[in-house]
Amino acid sequence: MGSPRRGGNSDTLAQHFCERAAQHGAEIEQFALSELSYNGCQNHFRCKQDLSHCVQQDDLTPVLDAISQAQVLVLASPVYFTNVTGILKLAIDRFFSFFVPDYPTAEKKSRLSSGRQLVFIQTQGEPEERYRDLMDSYSASFNYLGFEQQHLVRAWGVREPSDVAANVDFLKECDDVVDEIYRD
Repeated sequence: MGSPRRGGNSDTLAQHFCERAAQHGAEIEQFALSELSYNGCQNHFRCKQDLSHCVQQDDLTPVLDAISQAQVLVLASPVYFTNVTGILKLAIDRFFSFFVPDYPTAEKKSRLSSGRQLVFIQTQGEPEERYRDLMDSYSASFNYLGFEQQHLVRAWGVREPSDVAANVDFLKECDDVVDEIYRD
């Protein structure tokens, strides 16, 4: 969860997603990035030289470990100044450690197994027509990392922390994505 405001709209949708996925038998591990202390990628490049993981040891280390095992990754963020929040962007930058050393030319660019799914939960106070393409800017990198199936759950016009919980259409969109991922 990439919101600095706990209990906000992106947290609410992420929690709703996780509860619904648990009903399908999914094992859930959640991380609130706002409660962790970590840096973004420091370009040590050790993950491409003599290590197969990020050299930094901080509060993001268990998050990266969990991602390396996850078949479904849910990233949730409100839109802050036309993008994901800074704390989520710092975490995403650390995903660089998942790329193999020769990633620019390698056929398989990721240390992660293929066939994973990404759910991108985006909330925004702005109208629907804004920021439609935010996930697109990350899509190719996540595809290279093995998240070949990508789903967008997007809620707009939600400013107050309780706005998304009061909108059955946004909750149903979230439910539909969960059901699509976990259908038998």
